[in-house]
Amino acid sequence: MRNKKISPPPIELQHALDWLAEPQPDDPLLDLVPLRKHLAAIASLGLPVLHRLKIDELLQQRADRIDDALTPMLLDVKLPLPIHLGTVAQGLIGLRAELGETWLKIAADADPQELARVHRSRPQICLQGIINLSRQLVATLLIAIPTPMNFWRNAQALYHAAHESVDPTATLPAEMSAIDARFKAMLALTAAQPEGLTPREVAFLADYLETHAAFTRIDTIRPGGSGDWFWLDASLDQPPVALLRLMPDGGRCLYFRFGELADLAARHLDQLNDGVPPSSLGLPRQAAGADYRNALERARQRWIAPRRRNFNRRTQSLAVDVCTQLSSLWAALVSDLQKDEPKSSTCELTYSDWTVLNEGPSGYAIVHVVGEVTGIVAGCAVGLRTGEGAGWQICLVRWARSKNSSHVEMGLEVIAPSAKPVRIQTLSSRNPEPPIPALLLPALASLNRGEAILAVRGDYNARPFTLLQEDGDHLQVAECMPHRSLIETASVEVFEFIRNPAAS
Repeated sequence: MRNKKISPPPIELQHALDWLAEPQPDDPLLDLVPLRKHLAAIASLGLPVLHRLKIDELLQQRADRIDDALTPMLLDVKLPLPIHLGTVAQGLIGLRAELGETWLKIAADADPQELARVHRSRPQICLQGIINLSRQLVATLLIAIPTPMNFWRNAQALYHAAHESVDPTATLPAEMSAIDARFKAMLALTAAQPEGLTPREVAFLADYLETHAAFTRIDTIRPGGSGDWFWLDASLDQPPVALLRLMPDGGRCLYFRFGELADLAARHLDQLNDGVPPSSLGLPRQAAGADYRNALERARQRWIAPRRRNFNRRTQSLAVDVCTQLSSLWAALVSDLQKDEPKSSTCELTYSDWTVLNEGPSGYAIVHVVGEVTGIVAGCAVGLRTGEGAGWQICLVRWARSKNSSHVEMGLEVIAPSAKPVRIQTLSSRNPEPPIPALLLPALASLNRGEAILAVRGDYNARPFTLLQEDGDHLQVAECMPHRSLIETASVEVFEFIRNPAAS
């Protein structure tokens, strides 16, 4: 009897198997390029589902190693992203997209009986896909780029494929709960407007939602009123939309709201503010920090009250100067005060040219054109002026995003039309701290706001301080008491204060 001849595996498959058999490099990032190459090569072979299932699972494990290594490197990045780091991050995002599409295709093509022979199910396949897309979303938010094409369409396709593969009247497999939790976390994270958070705050919120997003409510029937409901259309590749802002056209939609999730976040915030340890609440340890509580509070507000634009924004094409370094802005303001002084030195101010895309009553949306840009992160303060000789407006970066390492956009809120450079020194009988540069913001009666201090983040808004202000050859010294905190971000704090006239 003649032996049946066994055909050798395709050369591309053999190369991938040989690569997987090699010792893994100490640096997981070195796997990124060969992993994407092998994944694309195997996808091009058109192998039967069961033939490629195991190797895709092995490739998936390598992708998880890359993610675990890269994510900590993105937590402290500021825009514009360094080119080498941006290249690696974009590569990981592309890899996650490819894996998500791979698992979606397997879920669509696989026969349930064939999957059962290898102890797999369609919900398990869909879970692999949704995990990739959830990690892809976090990576895009960490580097502040838009979600790639087909992201939301594929996420919905995986969600629907999983639910259509099970009998809703029977006991659902554990994978269904995991799929729902991941999908709800993606929805809640996006609805929280994460472009206004720092990378560390995004990572914290993603971690929080990984455990608690199950409180999100999803329905296939349109609610009677808009309220705090959002929607997704399965045929559209767009993020969640608030019903308050726009109604769907009538396609196949999912409707969801975060009211119960917001209530849970409120209870957690009350307990954290009362000093309850995060671990006893099942929360990440970072939740004890004020920055992370502030991020959770901002997310809670977005979940219960989706923002709607109250004013139309005017499209513009106005060239402006922007100073993104608070220290340089302070030096520029000092230089402006000394222009009439014969001994004044020229301030070497680093600023860049930007174009206003649109403007409204509260601020601007601007895009970078040319010039050095560093250190941009949501919540930092910048200076903006409309031309040489114009005064510097003080703005807070409400959101920042980037398409690549040479492109940056910002949304700015004007918090003061002008500012004066001062120094503040906290009053302490022990170990006095040196004075630090700060900006004195004028009182704004229209906003019911007194004069205020803008300083780098610290605890200056909690202790008495001395205000040092130079006026020509004179130095004015005033003892002051913080009065009301106005803004507190990971980068800056703005607070009203009261002068003590008796101590001046």
